[in-house]
Amino acid sequence: MARHAEDLGLALRVLAGPAGPQQTAWRVELPPPRQRRLGDFRVAVWTRSALCEIDQSVEERFAAASATLSGAGAKVDANARPPLDDEEHHQLFMLLLRAATASRMRDEDFVAQQEIAATLSPQDTSPRALIARGATVYHRSWGVANEARARLRHAWRDFFEGVDVLLTPVAATAAFPHDPNPDREQRLISVNGKPRRYDEQLFWSAPASLSYLPATAAPLGLTPDGLPVGMQIIGAEGDDLTTIEFARLLAAEIGGFTPPPDYR
Repeated sequence: MARHAEDLGLALRVLAGPAGPQQTAWRVELPPPRQRRLGDFRVAVWTRSALCEIDQSVEERFAAASATLSGAGAKVDANARPPLDDEEHHQLFMLLLRAATASRMRDEDFVAQQEIAATLSPQDTSPRALIARGATVYHRSWGVANEARARLRHAWRDFFEGVDVLLTPVAATAAFPHDPNPDREQRLISVNGKPRRYDEQLFWSAPASLSYLPATAAPLGLTPDGLPVGMQIIGAEGDDLTTIEFARLLAAEIGGFTPPPDYR
C-alpha cells in the first residue's frame, strides 16, 4: 500500500473516518504513538508455531532485527504469546473468516460446501473441514464464535498493557513465485526445503484480522537470494499510529523499502 511508513501515516489521516450514516455522530480520534524513541518500546516477538513453520531465512532476519532493537535499548520479550492457544485461535479465525466470505459464493458452490460439511467428523480440523464449517455455519454457532472473539479482544487489551507492539512474520517465507492453480489444496511452497501447503500462510494473518488489531507490514531486509522478507507489527486496538511509528523508527535503523530492479 505504501513505500514508507510516512506514506501510511499520510494515507491514514486522509482515509480514516466514519462512512455513510455514521458521519452524523461518529468521529475517529486515534491516540498518538505510545513511544517516540525505538529504545522506549516494549516489544514482544513471536515467530514460532507448530501450525506454520517459518523458513530459516525469515528467522535470521527476525534475529537480526531483534538484536538491533535490543541494541537500541528496547525491551524485547521473545517468550510473550497471544492470549489463546494457537489451534483454538486458528480454528476460530477460519470459522469467522469463511462465514464472512460465504455470502459471495455462487449457489452451487455453497451447496457443495454443505455436502462436505455433512460428511465431517467433529474431530476433523483439516483446512477442507474448516472451510466447509465456516461457509455453512448456523447463525447460533456464529454468535457463539463471535462471543469468543469479543472475549479475545478483551484479552488482547490486557496483553498490550505489558507490551507496545507484537512482531510476527507476514508469511512463512520470503517472496515466492506466484502459483495460479485454482485448486488451493494443490498449491505448495517450500519451507526449509520441505513442501508445505500454501494456505498455511493464513495462520500469521489471523491474530490481527480476527480481533480488529492494527498491523503494519514492514520490510526486514533480503534473504541471501535477494528476496524480500516482511515483518508484521501488531498493536493494541486503535493503536494504528503506534505500529506505523514503530515501522518508521525501525526502518531508520535497518533500512526500509528497497526498489527492486526496473522499479518505476
